[in-house]
Amino acid sequence: MESSAPSPGRQARRKAATRRAIMEAADRLFTERGYVETTMEDIAEAADVGVRTIYLHFDGKSGILLAHFDDWLDAFVDALRARPVDEPVPDAIAAALARMVADGWTDRSYGEMTRPHPTVQFIGDGALEIAGHIMHSWVRAQERLAADVAERGGHSPDALEPWSRAAEIFAAWTATILYARDGYARGELPAGESGNTIGARIARQVADGSASRR
Repeated sequence: MESSAPSPGRQARRKAATRRAIMEAADRLFTERGYVETTMEDIAEAADVGVRTIYLHFDGKSGILLAHFDDWLDAFVDALRARPVDEPVPDAIAAALARMVADGWTDRSYGEMTRPHPTVQFIGDGALEIAGHIMHSWVRAQERLAADVAERGGHSPDALEPWSRAAEIFAAWTATILYARDGYARGELPAGESGNTIGARIARQVADGSASRR
């Protein structure tokens, strides 16, 4: 008699799908309602799972938020690593972001967002467990990208180029987050723009040197 138990591979896929559904539901609610205003019950209903199921995957709201951020960051670095190592940074960023959108990562316009995403909200003045985790992951991602550039570019261990390239990429995203924070505080953000489009524009300005000339 054949066993009706799911195979390990199927179990892993189901677990990953449930985890993804929870993160996507939470990310949407955090943007629509706010991080503090969103409850675990709200997330469970939106993800069509029980609250107990959420706690099988995450230790709470902050765990969901940070896991989603880490997954986004990993996907961003992976997409950048898939680009030619000598490709101009703005072109590499634009291509990487386009790949991420094609892979299903949401890029909401500022016009669709009535409040800042928690990543934008908390990176400078949030709880240390959140802001600290974001910055720690940010540094680890830069190290990973610099190591990839050094290896594929054939650079010596003491070369500056890999670190410069990684810093240029992540500086554009730090500026994007700060730009969004300032815009939300003033109530002025271009409705047709998004984090992706602003980040790509900032990267282009940095590469062109136009940011320092203005």
